[in-house]
Amino acid sequence: MKLILAEKPSVAKTIASFLGAKTRGDGYFEGNGYIITYAVGHLVGLYDMKDYDKDRYSGSWRMENFPFIPTDKFKFKVDSSKKKQFDIVKNLLHRDDIEYIINATDNDREGELISFLIFLLAKNKKPVKRILVNEWTPEDITRGINNLKDDSEMRNLQAAGYTRLITDWLIGINFTSAATLKYGNGKLLNIGRVILPTVKLVYDRDMEILNFIPKTYYEIEGNFKCANGSYKGKYTKGKESKFDTIEEVDKVINTITSDTGKVLDKKVSMSKEYAPKLFSLTSLQGYITSKYSNFTSDKVLNVCQSLYEGKGKGGCITYPRTDSIYLEESLTSKVSQTLDKLKLGLPYENMIKFAKTKRVFDSSKVDSHSAIIPTYIIPNNLSSDELIVYNAIKDRFIANFMPPAEYENTEIKTDVDGHIFLTKGKVLKSMGYLEVYKKEEKDDLLPMVNNNDIVDVLDIKPLTKQTTPPKSYTEDTLLKAMKNCGKNASDDDTAVLSGYSIGTSATRADVLKKIMQVGYVGKKGKSYFISDLGKNLVEVFPVKDLFDVDYTGKLEKSLSDIQKGTFTRKEYLTNIMNFIYENVHLIKRDSPKNISTENYIYNPKTKKYTKEASKKYTKEASKSNNNSSKATSNNNNESNSKNEVLGKCPVCQGDVVEIEKGYICNNYKECKFGIWKNDKFLEYYKKKPNKTMVKGILKNGQSKVKSLTSKQGNKFDAILKYHKKENGYFGWDIEIEK
Repeated sequence: MKLILAEKPSVAKTIASFLGAKTRGDGYFEGNGYIITYAVGHLVGLYDMKDYDKDRYSGSWRMENFPFIPTDKFKFKVDSSKKKQFDIVKNLLHRDDIEYIINATDNDREGELISFLIFLLAKNKKPVKRILVNEWTPEDITRGINNLKDDSEMRNLQAAGYTRLITDWLIGINFTSAATLKYGNGKLLNIGRVILPTVKLVYDRDMEILNFIPKTYYEIEGNFKCANGSYKGKYTKGKESKFDTIEEVDKVINTITSDTGKVLDKKVSMSKEYAPKLFSLTSLQGYITSKYSNFTSDKVLNVCQSLYEGKGKGGCITYPRTDSIYLEESLTSKVSQTLDKLKLGLPYENMIKFAKTKRVFDSSKVDSHSAIIPTYIIPNNLSSDELIVYNAIKDRFIANFMPPAEYENTEIKTDVDGHIFLTKGKVLKSMGYLEVYKKEEKDDLLPMVNNNDIVDVLDIKPLTKQTTPPKSYTEDTLLKAMKNCGKNASDDDTAVLSGYSIGTSATRADVLKKIMQVGYVGKKGKSYFISDLGKNLVEVFPVKDLFDVDYTGKLEKSLSDIQKGTFTRKEYLTNIMNFIYENVHLIKRDSPKNISTENYIYNPKTKKYTKEASKKYTKEASKSNNNSSKATSNNNNESNSKNEVLGKCPVCQGDVVEIEKGYICNNYKECKFGIWKNDKFLEYYKKKPNKTMVKGILKNGQSKVKSLTSKQGNKFDAILKYHKKENGYFGWDIEIEK
């Protein structure tokens, strides 16, 4: 007998049905020389901290127990809620009639980890082979079983999965515990390798929007009339069409006195627009969530998993947890057959032609899994949500084998008294792939003119415009930012390193769900925003590398390199352990601050924190509360001086006054000028801003400050300047007096 281990019951059922294993046992199928059993996700996990030493680590967290890194080796245990299925798998592994095992968990890092840990804890001694398929159609199951890989070929993938698990556990347990004790004010602060840089992306975008100062600029528009109609043009000088002041605009307009202009040049060209690339999971999640308000990225993944695994749908799409938008070149024959079946009866069937192009097939741009496409199996009885996702995948697939849309582009240059006005128009001439989407594009049709035609000048007028702030992140744009580590790159931009990302296609949806659940970000409509808790976390928590998208991207890239065999697990984990040791001690040395401003208590029965007025905190949290109370009391004592005007705001000339948290302009909501008492730059030099310093800055743009303290403990005097930087934010410059 051969034992097949699938990742989930639905996949086991699909495999069993094809192989003829018709006898249903408790937790497995049997028949025709095969036993097919399954995991239920992760059956095995890491020890909890208390499992290593119940006497020392049970009960409430204590700061002296951190950093925590097991001194011997990392230990694993069976998930208590899944022990029954683990025991079933273990007993099957040890059956005397089992010749060898076929590992059929998902063909990725997590799938390999699930099976590796089951075999480890079950003390499996039987040979293990690997079936590698991206879909569970009968043909693919047959091909996979006929081309089994040896388990030894999967060692790098196992090492990457194991290393990821250990890394996230070490970072989570150490920094979540230390942060909660030091800054939580009784509330659990969830700290993670992927959570924090995602929160920082939202924070940075909100700060850009908050500190954005709109800039007014001007353009000149000309309105012209020809024999066949009228058209508008924009004044251009070289490539520039914008003016900084209305005076510059008036100067140009005043030189235009003619009532007519001349068509100096007319160009007509054709352009092609190809279908968007095939879907990766990230681009599919972005596409669906931007079109349908009832979808989240997490929901898109769950629907995809349903379409992939079967569950009565017959495995109608390929493996969904992929970051690729290309297909392996080896799939050409299969793709051609799938296309032939899916196009039958479509109104544009004769436009769909299979072709092996680099826009679709490029093995060099596929890491582990090809893009998501439909299989030849046409599903029945799909739910409304499944139909939306399936049709999106199917339509994108078909569109990539259709002609491009074709446009006629017209460009007219009109000369009036030596000034050039540029006009552009675009007309859709051939629908091409747009037939799939029944998309009607509005033609930007221009009247017929010819070179050297004389046209009437109806008017020349200035246009007043303003720059706009960046837009808040939506689920679509935030997923893309995570995939590219905040870099503004297109889906197929090869400048972004393979594997260099925040999280993976399989985990990003969970991360977005998590940062909402723990309260670091909120959502208004489709837009994400940073909460007060998230803002405090970013500004107070001292381990800045954990917020750094570049640092996180490099960690993910190293895991990808372990998977490829170009980096070692030992070197990676050594670096992580050193990082944890250094930074937990950094937290211990840090002065107490409250990130959470509300009181919470932990309920051991529900394993949740609830907001209540209670004193049942850990000793460390209580100390933090006391320090916070003292600080609040001190601030209240200063309230008598709050209304004194310290000077004029350098942005809007409003009055700058002292409040509890700092020195801000009365028009702060509009101009955003303020100097905060907990300023991190000054805190580094063991200094806090005071009224004398602020008055000097407002009057002279600088202030002489005595007795700043360097990192080495040396005291020195300096001149501090506070002004707007190139990035739009106010910041400090320091000149040390010798």
